[in-house]
Amino acid sequence: MSSSIEQRLRMLSHDRIKRQVNDYRQRIWRLSGRIDRARTCRYNAHSAFLLCAVNPGGPCATCSDYDPKQ
Repeated sequence: MSSSIEQRLRMLSHDRIKRQVNDYRQRIWRLSGRIDRARTCRYNAHSAFLLCAVNPGGPCATCSDYDPKQ
């Protein structure tokens, strides 16, 4: 029983760390003034497996089909 509790706590702390890393990356992007093409593109797939609907393999930085959200 204690191993399942330990595993649950480990997963919760892992999620918290992932959230903190994501928040840090967003702050760095905002402060740097660069545009995150993957997040601002209209064709973003919002998936962990595909980057976008037009160019699934990426990279977004050199995509010729980049279309900013309106």
